[in-house]
Amino acid sequence: ASDVYKRQTLGYPRPEDELELLRRRRSGAPLEGVRQVAGRAELEGLCRAADAVYLSDEVLDYIVRLVGATRNHPLIAQGGSPRATLAVAAVSRAAAFVRGRDYVIPEDVADIFRDTVAHRLILTPGCDGTQQDPLGEVLHMVHPPRLR
Repeated sequence: ASDVYKRQTLGYPRPEDELELLRRRRSGAPLEGVRQVAGRAELEGLCRAADAVYLSDEVLDYIVRLVGATRNHPLIAQGGSPRATLAVAAVSRAAAFVRGRDYVIPEDVADIFRDTVAHRLILTPGCDGTQQDPLGEVLHMVHPPRLR
């Protein structure tokens, strides 16, 4: 796995910031200052281009093995579903596309795996994911393929 990924969380907002969020929502202006940067046709074109990024059978197998390992990890009470597998494949394609490639490499998968899967899991009681890192263990345990 690549060292590019560094686990970061935003945490919770300060009470005064959360209050301001509620006030803006109440006034109907939660997106004040946001402007359109792309049209529908452009976004649809980018989505089609990302969907066209090639995923080899070896990389598909790697994705299946990673998500499958979440289902058997002792710190994970409920592992990733088949929808998690589909999401990892889609986000891996998008990552490769953004990086200028028309094919996915194992590093793309490893880089997006945690962020794509973490919210889909239920950890065992006592595991909050900060002191113990079950997804990091999965990434370490499941070896990526060597592509030719």
